[in-house]
Amino acid sequence: MSDLRDYEMVYIAVPQLDDEGLATLNQRVAGWIAAANGAVTDTNVWGRRKLTYEIRKQTEGIYVQINFQLVPSATRELERNLRLDEQVIRHLVVRLGED
Repeated sequence: MSDLRDYEMVYIAVPQLDDEGLATLNQRVAGWIAAANGAVTDTNVWGRRKLTYEIRKQTEGIYVQINFQLVPSATRELERNLRLDEQVIRHLVVRLGED
């Protein structure tokens, strides 16, 4: 599949998650990527941080960065799943440019 593009995503999970809950969420996100014939290349948990402003009544969140490859047409469905998941407060998916 030569149509795969490199993406980086950062999402903020609700601070109530424990390590096991966060691992489950990360697996769920990786599953959405895999279901769209993509591949996760790296997952980096930045940890719990205070939010600059309150989001959905939360003052802190758990930041997670994921690098992955996906066909561009599949990013819309991934973002929809992220928006619908109540454990994800915010997310940002960025396409990495060809250097």
